Amino acid sequence: MNILVVGATGGTGQEILPLLLKEGHTVTALVRRPEALIVTNEHMIVLPGSVRDPDVVDRAVKGQDAVICAFGPRSLAKDDIQEVLMRNLVAAMTKHGVKRLVNLSAWRAKDMALPTRWLQLFLQGVLLHNIFKDKNRGEKILFASNLDYVNVCPGRLLNKPARGEVHASVDGKGIKHSMTRSDLAQWMVAQLIRNEWVRKSPIIG
Repeated sequence: MNILVVGATGGTGQEILPLLLKEGHTVTALVRRPEALIVTNEHMIVLPGSVRDPDVVDRAVKGQDAVICAFGPRSLAKDDIQEVLMRNLVAAMTKHGVKRLVNLSAWRAKDMALPTRWLQLFLQGVLLHNIFKDKNRGEKILFASNLDYVNVCPGRLLNKPARGEVHASVDGKGIKHSMTRSDLAQWMVAQLIRNEWVRKSPIIG
């Protein structure tokens, strides 16, 4: 398949790229800084540009069979990058008839069984407030679309070797609040052809 990866230079994106290439897909990496890519391959197209530019996103989506978005926040400050990205991505995918989007979201602090209510309030209401506000606005656009999305919600991500045995649920019950990026990448790539979680936001760990 032809797969567009958005957020390819991030920790999870860098794990996703080699998996797709190993499976024989032709990959387009939409990146702001091409020099930050650590993966190179003759079957990978590097497209420099900003996700804020609708023309760049449109050009990246055209001709693709599916999209994986592993784009993450770069700061805790107030921003609208997630909202703008999703608006541009949904518009381009709808225009070009690209249906499958595997999107990296997050397991909200309010849904976690954290040790104290104060920690929950601090994470959701203070430290991560701007990130989740922006992400929520973007996901409203996604949920209102006609795309076959899988909105993946992991907890804390660890830079360790894959452990396997990833579990998913709609409510997070019985699932640990952390997982490796390697396991996350493998699970996200698998959702390109699986239909169990289409138009859902599975919590995984």
